[in-house]
Amino acid sequence: MIGYIQFLNLSPEEASKPFLHGFDGTVWILVATQSLGGLLVAAIIKYADNVLKGMATGVSVVVSTGFSALLFGTTISLQFGVGAIIILISVFFFANDCPACLSPKQKVLDSDEVVPLASNKV
Repeated sequence: MIGYIQFLNLSPEEASKPFLHGFDGTVWILVATQSLGGLLVAAIIKYADNVLKGMATGVSVVVSTGFSALLFGTTISLQFGVGAIIILISVFFFANDCPACLSPKQKVLDSDEVVPLASNKV
């Protein structure tokens, strides 16, 4: 046991402290938050899609950086701004149907039915 304590460079006072010494309420809240976040990611992957998880992660980085800039004065670089815009545009197009002007192979009718312009049937 002495060799292990010397390996960790612990003083005898530090070695006699319990394993979770210094864990207060704030630390336990952080542990619970991280645990719930991990379970939420697992549920998203199980019930949704891995692509959706990636997009949610990208949006969370953009949103948390925005709050960090507002609350703590974090500077946002041009590269991050361009990346954030690309992420938000890609999430928008993933979540919504593509407009007819961007999809030349299909003609959108007044109803919800979509009819291809060119048909393989002769």
